[in-house]
Order: sequence, then C-alpha cells, then structure tokens
Amino acid sequence: ATFTEVPKDVTVREGDDIEMPCAFRASGSTSYSLEIQWWYLKEPARELAHELAISVPGSRSKVANKDATKISTVRVQGNDISHRLRLSGVRRQDEGVYQCRVSDYSDDETQEHKAQALLRVLSRFAPPDVQAAEAVSHIQSGAAPRRHGPAARPTA
Repeated sequence: ATFTEVPKDVTVREGDDIEMPCAFRASGSTSYSLEIQWWYLKEPARELAHELAISVPGSRSKVANKDATKISTVRVQGNDISHRLRLSGVRRQDEGVYQCRVSDYSDDETQEHKAQALLRVLSRFAPPDVQAAEAVSHIQSGAAPRRHGPAARPTA
C-alpha cells in the first residue's frame, strides 16, 4: 500500500487558487474500502513531523488535536483512491499544514497512512524582503527634513 501522489509544500500569494493532490493505491487485488480525508493543522510542521514519526500504527495519533480541522472525506470501494484538495481565493489565515489521511479497511485491522504539505500565503502586495527594507529607509530619510519645515496651518 502506498501513496501514488502526495501534496507538496507550496507558497502562494493571497487570492490565488491552489490544488493539492493526494492519491493512494492499496496492495493486493481484492476489493477494498478506502477512505481519504483532508485535514488542516494549525501548528508548525516541525512538531508534526516529530509526532508523526513517533505515533504507533493502529493507535490514535496525538496529531488529532483541537487544532486539527477536517476539511473533507471521500470513501471508495476498490484499491485506488485520489482526492484533490482545492482552495480558491486563498487568504492569510489559510496558511498551515494540510494533511491527507488515508484509511485502508482492507484487512481485519485498519491501517492509516498520512502525507502532508505546508501552505505558505504571502501578502498580495508584499515585495521581496530586501526591497521592502530599502524602501522603508528611503522613505524615512526623505520624509524627515520636511517634517520640521514650516507647516501650512490654516489661519483662524
């Protein structure tokens, strides 16, 4: 049993549309029941990767915490499943880790498989960091002398 397509980390600008693929193939030829779920996880990917590494197969993983939100579920009979997550008009608050979880109900026990990707959302108008810093210093030096000059005040 293996992922045939996994989501990749992606950086987009606010307002963009994105798609994250997730496809899974179960091993063997008998008919299976497969379920695919997309989850949104708020916390940083670093801790998640660590938690996923130490979670024991079959046990409820700690990752299913209060910061995880289920987005969608698709269930099929058979041994192939795929489900693309589509986000349109991405906002800053959509930033985070998106996890594809596949539950394989083929044998007596349920196997859970996970793949995840990080979505970063840049501000629509953010220039690259270097230019932003230069622009700020330029504005400050340019505006300073004017501020102390004679201000045009309306006379009473």
